[in-house]
Amino acid sequence: MNTKSPAFSDKPLPDSELITDPVRVARLLDRLAKHHSLLTVVMPGHDEAFTSSVVDVVEPHVLLDELLPNSGHQLLLAQKRLQVTGKLEGIDIRFISELDAFDEQNGMVTYRVKLPARLEYRQRRSDFRAHIPISLAIRVVMVDDRDYIFEGELYDLSRGGAGIILPFDEAVLVPGNWYYCAIGLPDASWLFCDVEPRHWKPLHAPGKHLAGARFADLTPMQARLVGRCISELEREQMKKRVTD
Repeated sequence: MNTKSPAFSDKPLPDSELITDPVRVARLLDRLAKHHSLLTVVMPGHDEAFTSSVVDVVEPHVLLDELLPNSGHQLLLAQKRLQVTGKLEGIDIRFISELDAFDEQNGMVTYRVKLPARLEYRQRRSDFRAHIPISLAIRVVMVDDRDYIFEGELYDLSRGGAGIILPFDEAVLVPGNWYYCAIGLPDASWLFCDVEPRHWKPLHAPGKHLAGARFADLTPMQARLVGRCISELEREQMKKRVTD
């Protein structure tokens, strides 16, 4: 039986980055081929979903494997237009393309579709923790209810909290307590908020611990600062993945 899937849509994925550079598009599709990632194919006006994969990228075409179930073959020949979705290392990828031709050898079908003019690339925000490059050295200052000050560096950042490296041999933050926190963001702005330590573990580097803390209810302005920082870090990480 055919797998149900979201219908064909030209509407962009929420929080996705739109890639239009053909070199970057080709690199990402080539990585899909090397990972043998399964793809879902749907066509306009039809609820059926079919499975395929990227066989190769031979510009100006992307070679797709035969559709399963094979009832998708005649549908694709008639429709020409197709929407392809998949995942690359946990990241959502989607593009729309058109069939140019197909080849059949030894009973195996390969479709030649146009290299898409744009490709959507989306990391799921709820799961994403933006790692902070060592070169940034983002400063974190925390103050407890006795006005003791703890200074460290940001290790990672998510919409729900942060990982903070502190220069201590043992745990100094009390789980369940709230701390006033100031984080110096990469764009030179500061995030002022309350955090609650949830876990604490030693690092391989001597005299350092990693504290995991969650944010108190952020105001809309605070949430925008965090989201903007995550988006910028994510873009940098994505560029690094594409060029690696």
